Amino acid sequence: MEQLKLLVKFFISFGFWHGPRLFLEINTGRLENLRVPRIRYPFSLRKGTSDIPTFYQVFLYNEYRITYPQQPRVVIDGGANIGLYAIKIKNEFPDAKVICVEPDPENFQQLQKNLAAYENVYFENAGLWNKDTTLKVYDKYNAGKWAMVVEETAGEGNVNAISLSSLMKKYGLDSVDILKLDIETSEKQVFKENFEEWLPRVNTLVVELHDWMEEGCSKPFFTAVNKSFPRYKYSMCRENTIITQLV
Repeated sequence: MEQLKLLVKFFISFGFWHGPRLFLEINTGRLENLRVPRIRYPFSLRKGTSDIPTFYQVFLYNEYRITYPQQPRVVIDGGANIGLYAIKIKNEFPDAKVICVEPDPENFQQLQKNLAAYENVYFENAGLWNKDTTLKVYDKYNAGKWAMVVEETAGEGNVNAISLSSLMKKYGLDSVDILKLDIETSEKQVFKENFEEWLPRVNTLVVELHDWMEEGCSKPFFTAVNKSFPRYKYSMCRENTIITQLV
């Protein structure tokens, strides 16, 4: 019954022809070079990982079906995973500059592969943090490749951390139209301190808060937003908290 419901959802989301084809390809493990309607270039998923549920989130259930106040020119995809959100953005807004930040090396490799055909996309194999340091990246909660956690651990760092201030300086950004963060509890650190310089220059935040994984992730986020934005619009889209600065 569950598979039948899933097939129906594929019909609804991808159409009479493409829906059953994609359903069959994914359920038989033919995950290389998937062609999805309205997506310019094919991309691949990895067998035996969380890539398939990630695909469902982004393309089947449209968890990023968000109306932005203006056409974005600059997008930072924090916790880019294998690039499915970035692919969606580049197909909705082909001229946008997209900077993908992903700490896990295996995810990062797949991210680069999936977005290789797109122009004006940049990649940082790093974790977002409130300062430039080194971090340990690992599957802390045994949740798979879509829930890799980074932590600042003395002497055990295996990936660079970059602050949003440093990232914006590196790419010469005066402002960011969309900052999407799905960084598996690291939002607690990113918004805890050193946000005063970069946060007021972000127009729209799309953030998944992870209090269910670690207590206290949302408090520093909302504290920073209220300190930085005199006026803003708040909404939710599935798991994502959306904050749009009003001027």
